[in-house]
Amino acid sequence: MAPRKLTDHLLAHSPDAFTSATNHPWLRLAGTSKLPTSALLAWLTQDRLYIFSYIPFMGNMLSKASIPSTSFREKTLEWRVADCFINALTNVRRELGMFEDVLREHFDWTEGGETATKETRAYQDMFAGAGAPNQSILVGMTALWATEICYLTAWKYALSFKNQVPEDKKTHVLHTTLIPNWTCDEFEEFVVGIGELLDELAENVDEGSTEWIKCEQIWDQVLWAEENFWPKVTQE
Repeated sequence: MAPRKLTDHLLAHSPDAFTSATNHPWLRLAGTSKLPTSALLAWLTQDRLYIFSYIPFMGNMLSKASIPSTSFREKTLEWRVADCFINALTNVRRELGMFEDVLREHFDWTEGGETATKETRAYQDMFAGAGAPNQSILVGMTALWATEICYLTAWKYALSFKNQVPEDKKTHVLHTTLIPNWTCDEFEEFVVGIGELLDELAENVDEGSTEWIKCEQIWDQVLWAEENFWPKVTQE
């Protein structure tokens, strides 16, 4: 029997917590265009701050990567891991600009005064821990995949309500920019690619080993942070 993939194991490890993190009432209201403006603005400003912890995390991970200098490096696991981190940095740089454009154009936002909530700080702490010098590439890749698979699943959940969006709300920035950003084919391919690299990195890691347990712990940490990161809303 083939060894169990780490991604399959993690998805089965805490299924209720994963559902709570990715099927949040905030997302349902976003998907149906019933989300209060204040709740959307609260999330936008905090997700912008989240990015400023994601960037150094990815920088730390890239600094750990071993980049082959051979001309056939594209086929090596080391290069594909490094390339993944480079792509993550490129993607998040674009998203930072997107957040700031949306805030300025749709919310008359002016920079200054925002501070990280305890929920955002939980993500900052998680990234700092997963990217620490004493942590392996495997643990860091687990953190990266966990955050991205949560986002992909969460925004797909929001998209599942598209038939309930009133005609006059379809031009809202949620439906023209934000939901499409994390449900497009390109983003899904990116997330799938991270998962494949994670499974490849974990091929020789025994289930129940110290490294395996660290991955479980990071997964649980991300699920808690993700569920609590969505602003609290009154369910309708």
